[in-house]
Amino acid sequence: MAWQDTLNARGWKIPFVGKSLFQIGKELRPKIDAIIMENSKIPDAAIQDKSFWPWIEKLESRWEDIRDEAVRIRAQDIPSLGEISFDHGRIGKDPRWRAFFLKGYGYTMEPNAVRAPITSKLLDEVPGLVTANFSVLEAGGHIPRHWGMTKGMLTYHLALKSPAETEKCRMHLEEGETTHVLNWRDGESFVFDDMFNHEVWNETDEDRYILLIQIKRPCRWKGNAIQNLFLFGVRNSRFVQDIKKAIENAATKDSSAA
Repeated sequence: MAWQDTLNARGWKIPFVGKSLFQIGKELRPKIDAIIMENSKIPDAAIQDKSFWPWIEKLESRWEDIRDEAVRIRAQDIPSLGEISFDHGRIGKDPRWRAFFLKGYGYTMEPNAVRAPITSKLLDEVPGLVTANFSVLEAGGHIPRHWGMTKGMLTYHLALKSPAETEKCRMHLEEGETTHVLNWRDGESFVFDDMFNHEVWNETDEDRYILLIQIKRPCRWKGNAIQNLFLFGVRNSRFVQDIKKAIENAATKDSSAA
């Protein structure tokens, strides 16, 4: 990127650019998060009231159309998170956790978006969208206990295809002394703050499909400005560029093999 070369030549440091996810997280907390939370329009709670976001109702009403696109792609054709994002480290080691990215940090993953046109069009109508993917946790899969990257984002799950043994497919979300146990049921959704520790299990013989969206936390102008600056940095970081490149490379290989 020419603008990066120019700034580097002048000896100016560009926050987050070329950094890993770990480095970004280390530089981010706690200063940026503190400003964001001082300007947040919603409470600091693990589980959020989804009625705050009007677009959720529309997504829920189209969940079957979204499900059909996700299931048509099949889990076997969706790469594991570890394959496309080295920076996810230990939480991406289980190959049974798969992610089919549609949008991320201002980029549309065109090779993937054309395979889910209805979902992609609906995502265009989600204000403050940061990332969106079909997330598949295959039978027996486990995502270790972890937390997210910033208080500036919230995570939305829309259940598309849930195991029949609902209680055996669950997420534990820790909030102080309380552990919330969340399960997925087809067509239902929830919003949570992934900066609270959470862990996921699928102890069934069925795969779990969800639409996973990350959105900006609603903030007043100062918090919003900090969010935008941070997201600009992440967009140009090694973290995002590596994922984007991996998706493009996979699409090239698929087209060559066809």
